Amino acid sequence: MRRRKWYRIYGGIVLVALVVGLAAVGASGCGDSAKASAGPVKLSEGDNGKSLAVKVGEVIDITLPGNPTTGYSWVSALTDKDKALLEEMGEPAYTASSTEGNLVGSGGTYTFTFKAKAAGTAVIKLVYERPWETVEPLETYQLTVNVTK
Repeated sequence: MRRRKWYRIYGGIVLVALVVGLAAVGASGCGDSAKASAGPVKLSEGDNGKSLAVKVGEVIDITLPGNPTTGYSWVSALTDKDKALLEEMGEPAYTASSTEGNLVGSGGTYTFTFKAKAAGTAVIKLVYERPWETVEPLETYQLTVNVTK
């Protein structure tokens, strides 16, 4: 009888250790894939003029307020050098502000998504302008991005 009790206790300890060990391996992930699942670096208008350090493969989301009903929209103004280091992931997404009654002419936000492609220093420049005007943009957003491997 004592022997069976000892096996049950010992077996239970081994089972708990095995479960804890497997959970730790699962939580640690496999290399860089765990880092990629952490989600994008999220920035806003308060980050204008700042610097950011990211690794190759990381994603950056920049959300800025805007109102296309005024004719203004945010557009990317990356140089060819910057495009070699940062990939713009499609067109910016516009989301209207949720207001009671969905007021016509209300503003919203533009979200730009960039992915770091190669190591180096790049500048993300976004301008808020009317495309048909030949004057300076109403607003400019600029972020220096240091990409490392």
